[in-house]
Amino acid sequence: MRSGPPEAPGTLGHLRMDVRADRFPLVDSLRAIAALAIVGFHAGLFAGVADSTSLASRIASNLQVGVPIFFLISGFLLYRPFTRARLEGTRPPRTGAYAWRRFLRIVPAYWVALTLAAIVGVAGAFTLSRVPVYYGFAQIYSSGTYAGGLSPAWTLCVEVSFYALLPLWALAMRALPKPGGRGVWLRQELVALAALFAFSVAYKSIVALSVDVNAFSSQPLLMALPNFCDQFAVGMAIAVLSVYGEGRDRPVGLVRAIDARSWLPWAVAAVAFAVACAGIGLTGRIGDPLTRTSFMLRHELWTLVALGVVLPAMLGDFGRGFPRRVLAWRPLAFAGLVSYGVFLYHVPWIQLLVRWDFDSSWGGWLLVAGAGAIALGTASYYLVERPALSLKRLVPARRMDAAGEALAEPAPLTPR
Repeated sequence: MRSGPPEAPGTLGHLRMDVRADRFPLVDSLRAIAALAIVGFHAGLFAGVADSTSLASRIASNLQVGVPIFFLISGFLLYRPFTRARLEGTRPPRTGAYAWRRFLRIVPAYWVALTLAAIVGVAGAFTLSRVPVYYGFAQIYSSGTYAGGLSPAWTLCVEVSFYALLPLWALAMRALPKPGGRGVWLRQELVALAALFAFSVAYKSIVALSVDVNAFSSQPLLMALPNFCDQFAVGMAIAVLSVYGEGRDRPVGLVRAIDARSWLPWAVAAVAFAVACAGIGLTGRIGDPLTRTSFMLRHELWTLVALGVVLPAMLGDFGRGFPRRVLAWRPLAFAGLVSYGVFLYHVPWIQLLVRWDFDSSWGGWLLVAGAGAIALGTASYYLVERPALSLKRLVPARRMDAAGEALAEPAPLTPR
């Protein structure tokens, strides 16, 4: 999933970037990792991995970690221009341009995919009376619709609500006393984001104590934006640290640590993923009933995994270290370029494979489902997404908006 069509070439080794990616050239590869993880999760469902308590089942179940990876990416890239404008005392991005680019980035391609899925009969519970719900990103607010249409698109509903919240959050932050220096600005931003994180944890705690987190009727409460504000807050906090580091002669301590041991964030992510796979009270089957404790713990473990995965691509010298060399791999970057289409089409494609009686191991399902999803995602990118994004100049941004800031960051791809 890309912010837009190529506008200006750049290089990082052999990696080609557009003008928005030249500041963070490795983010597309993060999207690819998350996208392939989600395909792996759904492939595990249809390969029968869900019926076992094997290691493969535990791994497949936790591949849903693609959810927070994409939420962190959105929080990071979308909040940067707002928080930097506050620090520098300049005008923030125009709300109209921001909203228009968000619309162009997610809506046309989603509407096309939803329509095609409905035509071929793989858009679940798609009835005429529910058309406004599915096309209007409102399916998560009712237990009767949250799994309908393109079922993984529930995350688009979460993202749309975050897009609406972000300018209001930035406006509230600008209403605070003007910071007397970079240090004051940093403390204000991080304290506010810590409060947002705490609010999200409190929300989850209250919901978990009030309802059965496994019940069908409880899902609208668990899919609403407050459940994921902690993950968006983590991405926004990285954005704050990134902007803070731009004005310093010497990198901040966290950046120096990442550059000195670029493998460390991924090692932390691997340990957190292993802990999640170890059980935390679960048998290992996909869809195992969650206790209140395991519900909370799994959520935050996935947040920690996502944090470890994304840090090398967001802070520090992007040309140093093994993780960055992996992320600079050209096929991975291309998969990230078309990953929004992978999100939109991978479940309908899997459902067609089921209709055609495809049968294989988890590896076979992953290979066929992934190849088909990338092919469909490529078609979506070049036939729908790029032409739609070419209309972004109809609502121009301010001249002062930095070329490296992403005002049109794509939405995540995840199942529920």
